Amino acid sequence: MSVFPKKFSQALNRVCQIGLFSLTLPMAVHAQSLPVITQHPIENVLKNLEQPATQQTQQKAKQIKPIAQMRIMHIDLDYVFDTDKAQQQRNIQALIQRIQNIRPNTIFLQAFADPDANGSADQVYFENRYVPVRDNLFPQLLQQIRQNTQVQHVYAWLPVLAWELPKNQQFNYVQHRQGGQKGYIRLSPFEQKNLEIIVDIYRDFIQHNPVDGVLYHDDVTLSDYEDSSALARKYYQQWGFSHRIFKDLRHPKQARLAKYKTAYLDQLAAGITQVLKQYQPNLLVARNMYAPVVTQPQSEQWFAQSMPSTYRYYDYNAIMAMPYMEQAKNHKKFYLDLIQHAKKYDPNLDRTIFELQTVNWRNQQKISTQELQHSIQLLEQHGVKHIGYYPDDFVAQHPQVKPMQLSFQLEAEPDSAQ
Repeated sequence: MSVFPKKFSQALNRVCQIGLFSLTLPMAVHAQSLPVITQHPIENVLKNLEQPATQQTQQKAKQIKPIAQMRIMHIDLDYVFDTDKAQQQRNIQALIQRIQNIRPNTIFLQAFADPDANGSADQVYFENRYVPVRDNLFPQLLQQIRQNTQVQHVYAWLPVLAWELPKNQQFNYVQHRQGGQKGYIRLSPFEQKNLEIIVDIYRDFIQHNPVDGVLYHDDVTLSDYEDSSALARKYYQQWGFSHRIFKDLRHPKQARLAKYKTAYLDQLAAGITQVLKQYQPNLLVARNMYAPVVTQPQSEQWFAQSMPSTYRYYDYNAIMAMPYMEQAKNHKKFYLDLIQHAKKYDPNLDRTIFELQTVNWRNQQKISTQELQHSIQLLEQHGVKHIGYYPDDFVAQHPQVKPMQLSFQLEAEPDSAQ
């Protein structure tokens, strides 16, 4: 018997509302104009899944209440991993001590391994059926955080599409119109076999790692050149777009096609969320968003991401508020523009996370802790409730402990959002 509803739209409605956040009026108005993909292949994947034992799921389900003001440390397990297991244990101990000192209430914890730093998952840090396991490190660290720190929520940071699977197997990957690989290596979302594998990876993860939430990687994206595979084009034609649109990026219907691609990707993520909630009904989900999508709605055409769709399908929008990455000349204006535009969709910023960068990846220079402090203060002064930084470097002790402890210190507040 299938655990998933016969009508996928009903499932999507539940994901949209999630029982925790209802759509505010501004969000509801924007959501009315969003396309919905009928006969999405994720529907077939979900229908074929077996139902987990209801009693078992209810016994394992923990109450997860949204935190009123998240202070987030975003951690790469690639920093912690070491082939010398004694050194790895010392790394774990050092990281736990650092968490105790800085006192974040939320951790975004990398669950995939990216040793070549290309943004795609070559390996993972948990047992599963498809992706090579670098080390079963995630559950170890999750347990240590639970037992030895004050952290309230731990989110697993995982890709949706960016799985670089073993080369001895044939998979269809996202194709670029100009040929070759551009951006992340991603499984084509238009191949049902790929979706089955992705869902199985998430099922393997959630059954053995009782996290509070999942942060979907910034790989939930397609550029205006992607996906140019024959299968993807077949879907575009089913949506009513002629073959001529593939040859002309200035075609007047390109913006409309982008909205369909956005809907397709976000409904895929919503399907994964449905799977996760079969094992942890109260799970929270966030997605990483590129800053230009926030301030320039027309950039949906370049990313297949949008603000209204994000607030419809995810609990939180984790904006990569990273001025060095975006080459912003005026950082204060960059932050204030993000806040202004985010408030159009989330007026109280209850569901919007600002993630700051601690490294300028363009020159590999560390951003000073003092600058990070000032950015946090600016965001707080303008009503931002959820603030995090990436990456935390426990080896170099960057950012510095004491200033970050002060920046993350909150006045007396309720443990969760009302």
